[in-house]
Amino acid sequence: MAIDWRNSVNAIALGAIVIALVGAFQTEAVRVTPAQPSPTSRRVTDDQTPASSWWSSQVADAVPAPKNYYQATHGLVQTHPSLTKSGPQALPLTQPRVPSAGSLASGFPSIANANPRSPFRHLDFSSSATAELRRNPSLSAPDECARACREGEPPRICYYHFTAEYYTVLGAACQVCTPNATNTVWSHCQCVLADGVERGILTINRMIPGPSIQVCENDRVVIDVENHMEGMELTIHWHGIWQRGTQYYDGVPFVTQCPIQQGNTFRYQWTGNAGTHFWHAHTGLQKLDGLYGSIVVRQPPSRDPNSHLYDFDLTTHIMLVSDWLHEDAAERYPGRLAVNTGQDPESLLINGKGQFRDPNTGFMTNTPLEIFTITPGRRYRFRMINAFASVCPAQVTIEGHGLTVIATDGEPVLPVQVNTIISFSGERYDFVISADQQVGAYWIQLRGLGECGIKRAQQLAILRYARGPYQPASPPPTYDVGLPQGVVLNPLDAQCNVQRDDAICVSQLKNAKDIDRALLQEKPDVKIFLPFRFYLYRPEELFQPNTYNRFLVAPTGDHVISLIDEISYLSAPAPLLSQYDDINPEQFCNGDNRPADCGANCMCTHKVDIPLNAIVEVVLVDEVQQPNLSHPFHLHGYAYNVIGIGRSPDSNVKKINLKHALDLDRRGLLHRQYNLPPLKDTIAVPNNGYVVLRFRADNPGFWLFHCHFLFHIVIGMNLILQVGTLQDLPPVPPNFPTCGDHLPPIQ
Repeated sequence: MAIDWRNSVNAIALGAIVIALVGAFQTEAVRVTPAQPSPTSRRVTDDQTPASSWWSSQVADAVPAPKNYYQATHGLVQTHPSLTKSGPQALPLTQPRVPSAGSLASGFPSIANANPRSPFRHLDFSSSATAELRRNPSLSAPDECARACREGEPPRICYYHFTAEYYTVLGAACQVCTPNATNTVWSHCQCVLADGVERGILTINRMIPGPSIQVCENDRVVIDVENHMEGMELTIHWHGIWQRGTQYYDGVPFVTQCPIQQGNTFRYQWTGNAGTHFWHAHTGLQKLDGLYGSIVVRQPPSRDPNSHLYDFDLTTHIMLVSDWLHEDAAERYPGRLAVNTGQDPESLLINGKGQFRDPNTGFMTNTPLEIFTITPGRRYRFRMINAFASVCPAQVTIEGHGLTVIATDGEPVLPVQVNTIISFSGERYDFVISADQQVGAYWIQLRGLGECGIKRAQQLAILRYARGPYQPASPPPTYDVGLPQGVVLNPLDAQCNVQRDDAICVSQLKNAKDIDRALLQEKPDVKIFLPFRFYLYRPEELFQPNTYNRFLVAPTGDHVISLIDEISYLSAPAPLLSQYDDINPEQFCNGDNRPADCGANCMCTHKVDIPLNAIVEVVLVDEVQQPNLSHPFHLHGYAYNVIGIGRSPDSNVKKINLKHALDLDRRGLLHRQYNLPPLKDTIAVPNNGYVVLRFRADNPGFWLFHCHFLFHIVIGMNLILQVGTLQDLPPVPPNFPTCGDHLPPIQ
């Protein structure tokens, strides 16, 4: 509720009432502002659209919110400490109630028993989602965990309940209500709109994206995943979470766990490393059908080297971008030859929202676009997550606003100024936007590059100044006449060995954290070259009687599988982590130990052994060499330093391969730079190029290393790095599920 203050006396009096009420309710102060707001910010106040709000706009209005301060509905959880001295306490989001024991134990007051009209109130205590909270008073509810992170605050145990099920875009729930909240844990309105095209989907808690996990560093996160998808199994990977000491909860089927069967519930437990991450299904093609969501692990500003660059870190300023089909992903696998060929998406989404123009009729759906709201004179941290499943890079540009990049894949970097960010599946980029333009609304353009250019796949969102118009004054940018790119982060041309005015490569970002100096030594303990490519089947070779080799039908009509070091990954029959002794040793192989009868399409459980605490260098070499196709590789359990990105300096070499890469390395011509190399867990290998990575193997376990394109995963572009031995692992959790083949003697 915005108030037009008439004089300073009223402001002081009502401000005192606000502070007194906050003290009575013992509610944590999480919304503050500088003592000297700019003239512009005095005119533009706390109007925050529900489309960009964690909290419902319907809060108790007995006490007005002071002018120039955010209402509680905005969901602010982190501010720069320089703003905290002059700002008043925030209004409580709740009716008075005794908070949970978990929040009381933290030493800080919490948000408890939220307004019953709020979409982020506690779940009904009669439901399965909150039964555990009632049984276990040491747990904190999601709204208590999405908080400002303070130095010295004891960690909490944050509990979430995920229910996976089949669902529908534009189902009957949309006749009941329209969703108005973003980045919540559950939906007050169970309508899923997506881009306005009806289709069957998979959901967690009847939302796309699924629940947003937002906690503080060192919090213990507990997620019960309940599978209600008939005839379908499930695991969830917590992308970017290192799982140190919790290796069994990494969520990789037949590597760290058995898949969760229909009707079963599996409890994941982990402590998150700080940064912007996300979760997604790691079984089959389920991610592309809607099983993904954001993870934010915040830390006190004193631990963030870039905290001085932004004023606010809002729960609502997560920008999760994803690609979107208008049919089940299984319709594209292995693929068609005539109608709707290939695996390219029809559309893109921003936080699960968007519009779609039918290329045949020209009609546009009228579903809502995502809106991010800011106030003039402030600086905001945005967290962008690329949840794409297809091979398309994602290009994000915001009209009239530069982007100060401060982190990638959860790891801080020295700030760089750009106008456009190109990201690949699995990458995350945090950037700061300064609200220094004229009050209004501005377009956010998301374009799918590469193969997505064929269908002109793009999506729009809106950056809106509070109290300004909802619709931008300029016409919507189109795919072919888009927003100016300006300086681009992560250019596709991979010209990374020189300074440029128009682009910054990921390898040119500088780490903002202290670096293990041993990582920068000239010779690592272990060096691994990993060339990857496709193997093309001839139809007469593939379709032999009594043979059943998997394949993917590429957009060109080729039938292919993926190879890393000439091996296509095949899942083991049981999890390596918990049932290693149940697996036949002949199941495993690697480039130095290929089975004698392995042909050109060699398939096995590809595993590379690495000594614990070794300094490891990995050189990824793209032998696919397909124009406009760069493969992003993600390593579970680690962040690695990106030492080099490039292509062959030899102009006579048109196509790079393993032999040429080894020769370049021998001659010292593989580009490496050791000046504060950035940390990442996902990096795109440029087409016909290479990437050099380094990390210390100090986290024992079986860690998947794979291309993050979904259709490349299912045809074998994966391998496992076994770090250490079985003796280095923590014990298997009690009652951990088992699985495997059942081949008893024939009676």
